[in-house]
Amino acid sequence: MSEIRQRWRLTFARDEEARYLSHLDAVHLWERAFRRGEIPLATSAGFNPRPRLVFAAPLQLGMLAEHDLADLFLSERLTSPDLRGRLASGMPRGYRVVDLHDVWVGAPALAPQLAAADYRVTLFNVRHDDLVAAVAGLMAADKLPRQRHREKRSISYDLRPLLLDARIQAPDPAAIAQATLDLAAVGLWLRLRHSQDGGSGRVEEVVAALAGELGMTTRLASGETDGGAAERPGHGDSETPSEAVDTPVAAGSAAPMRLLEAVGAVRERLWLADELEPAGPQPRPA
Repeated sequence: MSEIRQRWRLTFARDEEARYLSHLDAVHLWERAFRRGEIPLATSAGFNPRPRLVFAAPLQLGMLAEHDLADLFLSERLTSPDLRGRLASGMPRGYRVVDLHDVWVGAPALAPQLAAADYRVTLFNVRHDDLVAAVAGLMAADKLPRQRHREKRSISYDLRPLLLDARIQAPDPAAIAQATLDLAAVGLWLRLRHSQDGGSGRVEEVVAALAGELGMTTRLASGETDGGAAERPGHGDSETPSEAVDTPVAAGSAAPMRLLEAVGAVRERLWLADELEPAGPQPRPA
């Protein structure tokens, strides 16, 4: 174990080239890049010492990010220009440094400080006014009881405390470019709770709930259609498992249902508890 002499908080973005990297693969790429850049990362104790690189929250497979966070623990002190130069020469493809600042070495761990995350996603095959009404229905609800089915277990939970805010906005041009069909598109902005103790919301959970409000269905990670896919709040890996299904408690009709297609999910920002804005930023107008 090497002594920690400095701690930097790195704000970074994940772009298209890294969209389909798993979290574990991404960690390995970052560690390799830091070795190439000769960044003196401190190491953990034990028989298999690991570089002290801590991500605030893993990204789901296929999701882009604009303002994610990681802490770098260094065994030697570096100036900000020196670290920026080394990062620029070695960052993994598909990742960009947005900002960085020196953090007290003894400051609390990063992940427990997370309070919320902002997302945007573009929904297809739905009319603007219908989605406005469905979002209003979710926000006005006292409870949003749902069930997740995973393997042979069913877990009941309330989605409503995890949904802090939801608004309609203009669809994302990048998401429209990905669409394979010429369908009506509406943008959706979400602020979801992100808490190790109280559970974390997921975009697909909200999309599945909206599909229920609209009498529609959503697409699973496996490509099948159902009520949506999600992990138990605050538990498990961030990768979306194809066997996990998030469905409304009330059984739907067996008749064919229209598909609510969600494309181009982006995590815009992670919020720490001491910096969360009460009202949140205003999204682009629809």
